[in-house]
Amino acid sequence: MVSKKYYPRKKILTPIQQFSLVKQNFSKAKIINNQGKLHLYISLQPSVFSPSYPIEIIEYSRGKYDTWLIGNIQKIDNPKFPHKYEVDKKNNKVRLCLYHPNRGEWTKDQEIYNTLIPWTCEWLYYYELWLDDGKWRGGGEHPRLNDRKRPRRNN
Repeated sequence: MVSKKYYPRKKILTPIQQFSLVKQNFSKAKIINNQGKLHLYISLQPSVFSPSYPIEIIEYSRGKYDTWLIGNIQKIDNPKFPHKYEVDKKNNKVRLCLYHPNRGEWTKDQEIYNTLIPWTCEWLYYYELWLDDGKWRGGGEHPRLNDRKRPRRNN
């Protein structure tokens, strides 16, 4: 008899399940329905010496999320602003590059509170160092914009 190993498929969590898990771990997080899309708003503080940074996470496609730094962003006009996909100066927000999209570093079956949230804190930590001396110490390879294409939304 041939033995076959069974590997159960992990369940992909819905946005409300993802955001509810975040809210269980970060009680001040807010979940808002904006035109049929769920938005998660959370403040993150990368170190005890850091200010809190407002973050917005939006599902842009089934099980795929954008992470935005929002609010009063220092050096948003700097053309060398690090590790980002886009800068929205009109709405004062920056879409962060937290992982390489084509390398399987993040998959839809992972919980965002265990991945995107800590990765955002790490990004913010290196952002603070960059603000100080202009050197990005966060490592990583920033993918070409074509690696992360998605349809533009009208805001």
